[in-house]
Amino acid sequence: MNLKLRLNLIITLLLALVLFLAALLMVHNARDDVRAEVQSTALLAMHLLDAEILHYTSDYGWLRQQENPNSNSMFRLHDLGNVRHLRIEFFDAHGRLRDSNIESGRQESTSWLVRTMGFLSPSLPEIRRKIFANGRMIGELVVTPDPSYEIAEVLDDIMGLLVLVAVFFVAVNAVVYWAVGRAMRPVDTVLTALNELEQGNLKARLPEFELPELSGISRKFNAMAETLEKSIKSNHKLTQQMIRLQEDERKNLARDLHDEIGQYLTAVHVDASAILNAKSIEGAKDSAKAISVVARQMMDIVHDMLQRLRPSGLDAFGLAIALTDLVNIWKQRQRNVQVNLDIPENLDQVKDETMAIAIYRIVQECLTNITRHAHASSVNIRIVIEGDMLSITVEDDGRGFNTAQAPSGFGLAGMRERVEGLGGKYTLESALAAGARVHVSLPLQLTVEGGQ
Repeated sequence: MNLKLRLNLIITLLLALVLFLAALLMVHNARDDVRAEVQSTALLAMHLLDAEILHYTSDYGWLRQQENPNSNSMFRLHDLGNVRHLRIEFFDAHGRLRDSNIESGRQESTSWLVRTMGFLSPSLPEIRRKIFANGRMIGELVVTPDPSYEIAEVLDDIMGLLVLVAVFFVAVNAVVYWAVGRAMRPVDTVLTALNELEQGNLKARLPEFELPELSGISRKFNAMAETLEKSIKSNHKLTQQMIRLQEDERKNLARDLHDEIGQYLTAVHVDASAILNAKSIEGAKDSAKAISVVARQMMDIVHDMLQRLRPSGLDAFGLAIALTDLVNIWKQRQRNVQVNLDIPENLDQVKDETMAIAIYRIVQECLTNITRHAHASSVNIRIVIEGDMLSITVEDDGRGFNTAQAPSGFGLAGMRERVEGLGGKYTLESALAAGARVHVSLPLQLTVEGGQ
């Protein structure tokens, strides 16, 4: 069931409940009003009839006329036919009906609503007056309250009011259905935008809606789509940079293998052939010495290649010595830069290989960026372990840059991706002529030697 039908059903049930309670209240009030009206009419009629009784019981000539069975009663009740709320009847001393205000052929209301009202309303008692003259009873006057006509009038008013309420009821449902439908139109726009976003259209945006609630949704959706578009573009760019970097690394390795190792192997082959073809021991010794020199140079080249691929000291001596060695080698190449390295004593307790490599590469990338861009005179590197968090701070006093226009190379983006991939936080602060500051926070589990 959609929202429009659900709201209409709720409103329908509420209006029906209110209508039912209002009908019960109206019936209850009408019952009391009818009872009071009929009782007051009966009392007034009895007051007048008592006066008539007092007058006629002193008229003895009328008494002789009353003894005639064909004569009318003294009250002329048949002239009171318009008194609809009362049934007034006169019976003679023998119990015969002599006069009544109700015509013999008149039909009484038999509406089920009237009968229901009569059932809900307690019956009103009859009022009887025995008439005596000259010490003998000449008849009895019976007044019976008849609320059916009054009930019919009240029910007619109630039914008219209920019809009006029913019309209002239908009108309210129609207006609510239209208003909800009109208010829900933007939902289709939102669903369309979500479907486009799901299908890869990162340019999908929502218009500015009139309703404040939907306007807020529109702004948040557009901001989310813009962030998603930037993130996906950044990921694509980062992926391309990683592929290019990988290819560059392979090309460099292939060049080194071909240009350096290949040449040295050729030289070894030539010297080895010379030894095999030597005529004297001195010639063989010279060729052997040449092979030794070439082998040492090949070892240095292989060491540099392995160092680029993975820092060898990290596995052999631990993270602290590897970082110290990295900084010392960098200082030898940048003799005009003062470097301060502050690392904790328990840094080697970080046994997780992925975490250790990440710490090493972050410091290495920061030093590489400083070499290429900063032109700094001093660099501060500080690593702190507090609880289960490790923080790295690298600051320099170089020329800095505008962070809104940060370099788009692989270094900073790769560093950020590496940190966020480990569940950490990466912040970069810099300004023109104010140096740069990189701060990284990483969650870690310290593995102390001898236990976990």
